[in-house]
Amino acid sequence: MPLLRSIYKTAIVGAGTTGLALAGFLKADGHAVDVFERFETPRPLGAGLLLQPSGLAVLARLGLDEKLIALSAPVHNLYGETQRGTVIFDLDYRSLAPHLFGLGTHRASLFQVLYDHVVSLGVPIHTGCDAVETRTHADGKLSLSLADGRDAGPFDLIIDASGRHSKLARQHGAIAHDTPYPYAALWGVVHDLEGFSKDHLLQRYDAARVMIGTLPLGQTPTDPQPHMAFFWSLPARDHVRVRADGLAAWQERVTHYWPQMAPFVAQFTDFDQLTFAEYGHRVMKRWHDGRLVFTGDAAHPISPQLGQGANLGLCDALILSEALSRSATPEDAIAAYSRARKAHLTFYQIASRWMTPFFQSDQTLAPWVRDRTFGLMCRMPWMKQEMLRTLSGIKTGLFSHLDPGDWHARYRLRPGAPH
Repeated sequence: MPLLRSIYKTAIVGAGTTGLALAGFLKADGHAVDVFERFETPRPLGAGLLLQPSGLAVLARLGLDEKLIALSAPVHNLYGETQRGTVIFDLDYRSLAPHLFGLGTHRASLFQVLYDHVVSLGVPIHTGCDAVETRTHADGKLSLSLADGRDAGPFDLIIDASGRHSKLARQHGAIAHDTPYPYAALWGVVHDLEGFSKDHLLQRYDAARVMIGTLPLGQTPTDPQPHMAFFWSLPARDHVRVRADGLAAWQERVTHYWPQMAPFVAQFTDFDQLTFAEYGHRVMKRWHDGRLVFTGDAAHPISPQLGQGANLGLCDALILSEALSRSATPEDAIAAYSRARKAHLTFYQIASRWMTPFFQSDQTLAPWVRDRTFGLMCRMPWMKQEMLRTLSGIKTGLFSHLDPGDWHARYRLRPGAPH
């Protein structure tokens, strides 16, 4: 006789990308799910992001990829050059597989698609609930302590998806190191005038001190016109000074490096239209503390160089939900989840940390090497394939990768191959 599948009462902390995806998967599998969100009104943070085939395959499992694609902008090419015209990147997803692409999307669009799905499933979302602590009962179950003194629970499992600044991760995570990056970025959203960005993610560099980029986003939740995300890299220490110098001085500096940006940065009339985003790198010795599990940026925040943060969080959601559906106990599920995520997460944590000094740092040697080697690697067939696999979010090691087609056939590396 087959074993009956266990049903768990689960608390998810955080109504961001990872938390909402988890709620969708777990509720569909029959688990009792409650989401706890610290904001009074759940909302996305940030401007735009690039979803990779790995993340899109996860959304397809939820039945949401096509809804988001209709609101967003397919991206086929990543092109980056120095101010002097040296090509650093020229990569096309279609060289990996003709049907693959990235998806430039406004964070609010991704949030709304996931949020509406979770609400339609009847998942309770408790707002104004800042989770600060957990308490373990004699039977192994957990209660969640909130900042206002209330307790929630008990739960069979608590999943922390509350992001890089998670209080639970700092309290209970076995953190090996947690390092803020010295460089940050200003992000904003503008109208994509005359289709400037088309289906390209474009970047321009001057050494590693200046990086400017644009990403097509499609529409926003409040405006159907084509938009693009604009980002400007800067040392976090310079943010106050840049604002003090004034918007006009910053706009002039941007157009000095990239004259074609003039009509885009002119759309900003106030610095408050730009989001200041700081980044960090965290490595945990394990992604759980008993039945408290850390996912997404609560577990493994990385720099934005490889564009993988949201994608890794979506992969966490799918794989943890599968582990819970296949395991007899929460402990078995957590062990299975940790084994399944190790190679994928380790690769991107190492690769992201290794790549960052080439694009956002005060170093001189790293960008000098970049300018003389990266463009060449894009023209070497094997290296180009590995760079595309890295970009697509599917690498699990130096010589290994996963196939997002194992999660959904639309994103299979070889169309028509048996599942």
